[in-house]
Amino acid sequence: MGETALKIGEVARLVGVPAKTLRYYEDIGLISPAGRTDAGYRIYGWRELEQIEFIRRAKLMGLALDQIRNLVEIAEEGMPSGVLRHLDVLLEQKLEETERRLEELRDFRESLLEYRERVATAGEQGTCRCAERGEGEFCGCVTAAVEGVTANGLPVVRADRFLQDVGESEKCRCGCC
Repeated sequence: MGETALKIGEVARLVGVPAKTLRYYEDIGLISPAGRTDAGYRIYGWRELEQIEFIRRAKLMGLALDQIRNLVEIAEEGMPSGVLRHLDVLLEQKLEETERRLEELRDFRESLLEYRERVATAGEQGTCRCAERGEGEFCGCVTAAVEGVTANGLPVVRADRFLQDVGESEKCRCGCC
């Protein structure tokens, strides 16, 4: 194997990854120990340490383990610039995904600002009637902030009515609809 022969615990300490994670990486094909001792202990060398560092850096880029495994396989094939070409494709996909998520977060931020404005308005209008509610009633303060809003198009049930029309097959099974 060469000069370096480290057991899994030593490697774990060196790279700052739990031994359990290294065993998992082995199970899913990301790394392979360079060998085993007569007692069956995994032995790692510099090559495996470099692979683990490769995996850690790829994770910093937000890549999933199956994507990283694919990169490791390409690296094992030794194709010139193969890893770089594939990495470029993966990073482009990750950028597109990030842009979509940013747009969703911007939309969510706008919703939160609207909710906050509704809460302020409800407070000014004295909508909170918690002290006056009867025994079978629940606080309506949050309802005042989100009145008429649905989560991802799902109907919202309130006081035996839907805030948006739904078909008979879409009604809930609890009988309140």
